[in-house]
Amino acid sequence: MKTFLSAAVSVALLSVASPGIADEVRDADIPYQCEDSVVTKTGYYFENQPDSGSYVVFKSNLGVKQIKDATVSVVDRNAPPTSVLAKQKVGDRVQVCLVGYPTKDQSCNPDRDPRGRYYRVYNYRQKAAYQGTNGNHLCGGA
Repeated sequence: MKTFLSAAVSVALLSVASPGIADEVRDADIPYQCEDSVVTKTGYYFENQPDSGSYVVFKSNLGVKQIKDATVSVVDRNAPPTSVLAKQKVGDRVQVCLVGYPTKDQSCNPDRDPRGRYYRVYNYRQKAAYQGTNGNHLCGGA
């Protein structure tokens, strides 16, 4: 029942939605990784403000295993309330794929800072996918 998109298809999807991120994903120095998971929490970026965007948290630590108590999430400040991300429900079965990872530099240490991972998520109930970062700020950011 697992649905896997190839890295090439995901990069093509990303290049349509976010050209700058797609360049970063092509250069990612990690293997493409996917796993099945479950939605554990959903909400608006600012409580009770649907226009503020949405976030989703998953029962997974894909890409952040080395950081204590870190879990996978996707945040999109531009997600309308009708988006696949915003329409997810706690308990939804999903496939989470890590498709981008920040590189270590003077302001970013991805071994200590969980932000900046880029995920593609397929929601089995909605039969639809979306992609996004796991935080409003990237690794080493504010």
